Amino acid sequence: MSSKWYKNFVNKVKIIGNKIQVLESSVLDENRRFREIFERNLVLEKEISERTEELNQANKSLLTLKHIWSTMNSSEPLSEVLSTVISGLSNELGYLYCFVFQVFDFESGKRLKIRAANENNFSAKLQEILHSSIFSYDIPMSAENNIIIQAIKNNERKDIKGFANLFTGATPEIEPEKLKALNELIGNRAISILPIIVQDNPFGCLVTISVRNEIGFTEKNFLSLFAGQIELAVTIANLFEQIKRQAITDSLTGLYNRRHFDQCLTTEVERSLRLNQPFTLITLDLDHLKKINDTFGHSIGDEAIKKIGEILRKNARSVDIPARFGGEEFSIILPGIDVEGGKIAAERLRVSIEESQVKEVEKITASIGVATFLRHTETLSELLELADQAMYRAKRNGRNRIELASREEEQDWKRLIIETFTDLLLKQQNPTALQVLENLKLSNMEDINLLEVMFLILKSLSQVNNIYKTDYTSEKLDILAKMGKTASMSDDEVEKLQIALLIHDIGSLLSPEEILLKPGPLTKEEKTRILKNPILAAKEILKPLKTTGYIINVIENHHEHWDGTGYPGNLSGTLIPRPARIMFIVDSFFAMISERPYRKALPTPKALEILRNGGGIIWDARLVETFTSIIKSKKGALP
Repeated sequence: MSSKWYKNFVNKVKIIGNKIQVLESSVLDENRRFREIFERNLVLEKEISERTEELNQANKSLLTLKHIWSTMNSSEPLSEVLSTVISGLSNELGYLYCFVFQVFDFESGKRLKIRAANENNFSAKLQEILHSSIFSYDIPMSAENNIIIQAIKNNERKDIKGFANLFTGATPEIEPEKLKALNELIGNRAISILPIIVQDNPFGCLVTISVRNEIGFTEKNFLSLFAGQIELAVTIANLFEQIKRQAITDSLTGLYNRRHFDQCLTTEVERSLRLNQPFTLITLDLDHLKKINDTFGHSIGDEAIKKIGEILRKNARSVDIPARFGGEEFSIILPGIDVEGGKIAAERLRVSIEESQVKEVEKITASIGVATFLRHTETLSELLELADQAMYRAKRNGRNRIELASREEEQDWKRLIIETFTDLLLKQQNPTALQVLENLKLSNMEDINLLEVMFLILKSLSQVNNIYKTDYTSEKLDILAKMGKTASMSDDEVEKLQIALLIHDIGSLLSPEEILLKPGPLTKEEKTRILKNPILAAKEILKPLKTTGYIINVIENHHEHWDGTGYPGNLSGTLIPRPARIMFIVDSFFAMISERPYRKALPTPKALEILRNGGGIIWDARLVETFTSIIKSKKGALP
């Protein structure tokens, strides 16, 4: 009985033991399974972390590229674009240091210089080691053993270690102890060199220093993409620079144009006043350009103008601003130069021009005026006027010479009209100009009567061209004076009105002879040329003067009709300046009673009838009445 019980007990123990073993095995299996799951989770978490980091890096890269793309499509200068690129790599993508080398042309040959680099603690350490800026070094393209030169010439990416290898053959040479210190500073960090090729020409290279010792495949691809973006950025920036350069450049000479020159002149005046530092303005006019064009053709005239531009560029300092104003006129700003320095510079230009060669032309010369800001004047408008006056004086005194502006020798507007008028006639190669010049040389300018001189010019032109059989100039001037007095004009206003009439008539006589002597009625185009010519002449004559706007205004508006159908601005009624209305009546009347190649002269009564019928339509009716009274008072003095 006891034996059987014991046997059953043992069997039960075995069964329980087996169950425990099964349970232990199950627990161990679960343990193993949980451990495997845990390990897989660790691997997965690590992989997720790595992928997240890669995604964040990719997002940063995309944002940086987007920022650079935005900068590329702006009109920023190339230096700004490259600075943005470098800043993006260093600050946003975490590179230790980045810089861009560019190939520059020097007299000694092509050399690499750093165009852009980021500024941070690392750059400060670099400067501390070198005792100078990294921008002060350059590398000749002939340094074949330099790793950067190899990368650029072979258009091949280079991944290296050792910062000192970048500056092999650099100028100035970096001492061995400094190179050692640079290598210790960089350590084993990864350095990448990526060539930048723009339109098949080597531009330079991008150099990056990573915070890591090795960079992966993805990062290498990104840097290559980045270098490609820089190539595109440089291309776009160069295009913007080219467009900007064209907008401020004279196409014939390559000098600055008038618009840019005016902006620079305004800036220079502000700088001069702020620093109390003078600058000099030189104005230069090519002598006898019309004669050159007429004798050798306009292509040779253009060659002469281009030669002047070339001489101005060669003689200009980097801070000087040479420009072509148009035609044969040039100017140059000399910052920081006083009157004596300006005179020396002007003489150097004069001699260079005189000694130059232009194809068939025996010799070209220039007349030059010099004015210094803070010495001769403290206003921009007066500076321009004084420089122009000095230049015109150089022309009148024989050309191929220099004249300095002088406040003590400033002339009144009447004298300037005589001188500039004579210069205009000299350009026309008119013999009257020589006669006037001789009279001026023999006379005291203070004793010369402006109206008498201009009257002489007008009579001489009429005789030379043999256009009018009857000359009513004296009568015109007398009637203008009487109408002016009746209209309560001052003596000065009356005199300027008379001068306006003389300039108008002289300008008309300078019209093409084939139009003036045409036997039949003028065409619409020919009438327009006749109308415009006095206006153009007036502006040419008076352009150096700031006090004669009154005269130009009279000449410009004396063909306006009372009803607004006239020329050139369609002014009407009292909007037309009263002196212009007076001159229109006088000019119209004497034109009607003067014989023309295509018609006979009208009798005085008929001309007065036409004026009265046109009163309130073409002419001012009240002024027509005044004019009629004056004419009738002459009692037979007119036909």
